[in-house]
Amino acid sequence: MASLNSSLSIAVQSLQADELELQVSNNNIANASVTGYARETVSLSEATPTQDGSLTLGNGVTINGVVSVRDQLLNLRIMQQTSDQSSAEAQVNALNQIQTLFPSTGTSLSSSLSTFFTSLSALSTDPTSTASRQTVIQNAQTLVGQFNSISSGLTGPISGLNTTVSSDVSQINQLTSQVASLNQELADQNGSGQNTGPIGDQLNAAETQLAALTNITVTHSNQGDSITTGTGTPLVFGSQSYALSTSTNASGNTTVLDSGGKDITSTISSGDLGGTIAVRDTQIPAILNSLDTLANQFATAYNSAQTEGYDENGDAGVALFSVPSTVAGSAAAISLTTTDPTAIAASSDGSSGSNGNVTNLTALQSSPLVTGGANAITQASNISYQVGSLTQTATTNSTSIAQSLTALDNQQGSISGVSTDEETADLVQYQQAYEASAKIISTIQSLFTTTIDMVQPQST
Repeated sequence: MASLNSSLSIAVQSLQADELELQVSNNNIANASVTGYARETVSLSEATPTQDGSLTLGNGVTINGVVSVRDQLLNLRIMQQTSDQSSAEAQVNALNQIQTLFPSTGTSLSSSLSTFFTSLSALSTDPTSTASRQTVIQNAQTLVGQFNSISSGLTGPISGLNTTVSSDVSQINQLTSQVASLNQELADQNGSGQNTGPIGDQLNAAETQLAALTNITVTHSNQGDSITTGTGTPLVFGSQSYALSTSTNASGNTTVLDSGGKDITSTISSGDLGGTIAVRDTQIPAILNSLDTLANQFATAYNSAQTEGYDENGDAGVALFSVPSTVAGSAAAISLTTTDPTAIAASSDGSSGSNGNVTNLTALQSSPLVTGGANAITQASNISYQVGSLTQTATTNSTSIAQSLTALDNQQGSISGVSTDEETADLVQYQQAYEASAKIISTIQSLFTTTIDMVQPQST
């Protein structure tokens, strides 16, 4: 009887395992087209055997639970690539707006400089021509307008980028709060032996969204996932989330603070938030500094050349351009000191009709400025190249990372995705195993009945 009881117990365990595997396979097929669903399998292990003298007798199977099939190493790589892709995309979107300020055709900063110098050269043929002098003033005004417009175009997007920073931080807080709640559910379900697959899928989806916003590090455990930023700032531990906040610094930019109020803006290196901050705090300031330097040094050099000559009235030349004494803000502040065409100091000796100082004025077209080692037109072209290079690099990175991410997703899909053909074949296998277990139980029940009938006294 003890042997039959053991056999019956083993058969019942097998029947339960087969039934669960049937349920899980059916569930996999039902969710085959659901985005983010990871294929589930039943985790089984051999039950602890019984030692009977020199014999070791098996005790059937133990159901450990239902687990989701997902390669965690691939997950980490996917999240990293997702962060990098979002960062590149954020930079592309912002830089595409800025690149419109530096057109390759039509009116550009370099073409305005070239036109200005051309009008100065034309003045040398007839320094007394009011029309020629007026053309120089008009071209100077156009050039000043170019500097002002580009400077405004560079600083204008910063407001929108600050809004994006605030929006990203708000989304991060929503997602970390969601992860903390899911962690609590996961811990509860693990404690009661329930299927944690759906919670795992939700956690993975939330963490992928977080990775798209900022750089994160995820640590998995049975009690849930712990999440920090790439530099260790805590975001989630167990059922506790740590909200980020924003503030405004002295420059008027939105900064990111951790839960303790520490400024962590400079540590955010990827994701949409990292890409946005990189454009706002690094790339735009670098472009604007180049523009300000050009405006300041061009105006200073030209004004210096003006003072070496005399205007149409025979008076000593004075500055034509007004710029700040410091480089910062020069492109936004540059202006003309006068619109009087007689102010152009073309004469070298104060006599009417002299063009001796035009050479000094036009020399700036080919003479290198103090900073940069190149003339004004070349430096203007270099700024355009600088913007184009940043945009092209971000675009290339975005395209390259997108291809890598697709390959990783496909690789993960081959592991955690559902193949209806495989699941259908498994269903047949599990059904046959279920029928076999049921047959064993039926046979053992018959043996029990026969045994009981054998020991019962026969009626006479």
